[in-house]
Amino acid sequence: MVLICIVASYFVLAGFSASITSGGGLGNYHSPFEGTELEQVRQLDQKYTVLRAPLIYGGVAVSLGLGVLTMGVLLQGAKSLTKLPGKWLLVEAAFSFLAAVGYCTGIGIYLHVALRINSTDTCKMRERLYARRGLTWMNCELAGTDGAAATFAGLLVVLYTASVVLALRNYRELKHYKESQELQRNNSDPPEYLWSGIL
Repeated sequence: MVLICIVASYFVLAGFSASITSGGGLGNYHSPFEGTELEQVRQLDQKYTVLRAPLIYGGVAVSLGLGVLTMGVLLQGAKSLTKLPGKWLLVEAAFSFLAAVGYCTGIGIYLHVALRINSTDTCKMRERLYARRGLTWMNCELAGTDGAAATFAGLLVVLYTASVVLALRNYRELKHYKESQELQRNNSDPPEYLWSGIL
């Protein structure tokens, strides 16, 4: 969902003129801009999408990278608890902790950069041009798709934190299980010298 929201945010905020020129699905929709105003809007849309390009590339890279790594960790850990090595559970806990910290940091950076881009003159001029034609949805406030991406990333932080707790709990249970198995094995071993009691 984070990935979808990041990509959607980029395309939604790319601008009206960018959607029409790239054949973005608006079909035969009549443009409210004409002449020099249309050219101005196109230039501002292009500048704005260039400013937002690091957000989409960084967001997609982080989302896909952590998604693939998470799937790998889940597949590796999808065994019976008794068959998992204890070290793997510690690795899983460490990975989940680092992923949670990474997403927290990513949310902060993403929102900070998005707000800085929205405070630029490019965004403000673009907002005024769109507002003149009654298109008030293209403004310099934080977009709903950006907020959704941050919300879903926040949910992932909660899930990764829960994964840390579960991995550590499983490690403790596995350690306890192995200790009890070792104790049973030691108690059931026959004495080393069968006739030592008679001598």
